[in-house]
Amino acid sequence: MQMNKIPAEEVGAKIVEWYSCIMSSSYEEATLLKSEVKSMVGNMENSDKMLAYYSLVEYRHENMLDGNNKSVEFKDQFKFVETEMDHYLKYLYYFVSGQNEFNKQKYRTSIKMFRKAERLLEYVKDDTEEAEFLGYLGYAYYRINQYLISLSYLEQAETAFRRLNLPKKAINNKQIIGLIYVEIKQYEKGDQILKESLDESTYPTLTGIILRSIGLSKFSQGNYKLASSYFTKSLEIEEHKNSYFGMNSLTELSHSLYKLDEKERALIILKKAKASVQFYNDLEYRARCKFIEGLYELDDINMVDKALRELKEKELLFEVCELAEELIEIFREKSDNENVIKYYTLAYQAKLNQNVIGDGQR
Repeated sequence: MQMNKIPAEEVGAKIVEWYSCIMSSSYEEATLLKSEVKSMVGNMENSDKMLAYYSLVEYRHENMLDGNNKSVEFKDQFKFVETEMDHYLKYLYYFVSGQNEFNKQKYRTSIKMFRKAERLLEYVKDDTEEAEFLGYLGYAYYRINQYLISLSYLEQAETAFRRLNLPKKAINNKQIIGLIYVEIKQYEKGDQILKESLDESTYPTLTGIILRSIGLSKFSQGNYKLASSYFTKSLEIEEHKNSYFGMNSLTELSHSLYKLDEKERALIILKKAKASVQFYNDLEYRARCKFIEGLYELDDINMVDKALRELKEKELLFEVCELAEELIEIFREKSDNENVIKYYTLAYQAKLNQNVIGDGQR
């Protein structure tokens, strides 16, 4: 009966409490509150706005638990008239929509949503939420090679998280800053930042991610032996090994072992990486595994090109550029100028297209 319905405002207050636990990474409390809120929503008076708020926070909850697990699906339930939403709900809608696009590896589209959210950032009264937003936007810009913009947001996020006494989040942003310096070939500075992050981290999962990042730096510098050592160290951490990021480390370890011509061990690791990719259903690393297998195991350039096409079709231009540049070096050493030009053109086009931010991804 209507008189037994819970007021929407009461439900909203409980959602705010739930949301605060998500922001502080209080997993157990957030899970308990989610169950309580879900029960309340089932007995709540009619309120499209509060249902929308609940759906958004529920997605944030699942995203907190699953991280970059692409199994989390976001369904747009916001069909009511926009004028009924307050400024914060609009912000949260755009931010969560951006997170969803980010998790689907549609980085340009995620930035479009984040930029809409940024225009409403003044209505966010929670400093932790604002810092979280800055970090996401900075990482999204990093994934499309917009390094200077990315650094600005990530540095703001790191500073904010340190001020809020949230060291884990601060260190995570710092290690991405280190990777940016690696990407722009300032290896000494990048390695220093990554080492500082590693020394500061007391969190197993994050430590594994940082070890992998250092491995990526060494790989970029052509030190494949040291790179493989860091990838191996990251996989010795159970929390990392059994995560989405462990899949990344397996793939990169296989890649570095092939570079060292340790084909027997590389193939064993590649098979493990492919199994992990299948489990997480990850398009990027499925293509990376295909690239590695085609190039180093099967000597099948058609398979390599197919992997690059798959990445390009999904607008993963950051990855296309990275792998094309590797091919340029390989064919340059073989004096195969035709293929050097072919992959140079591919890399150049990918870099140009990365600068276009909009609805190019479907």
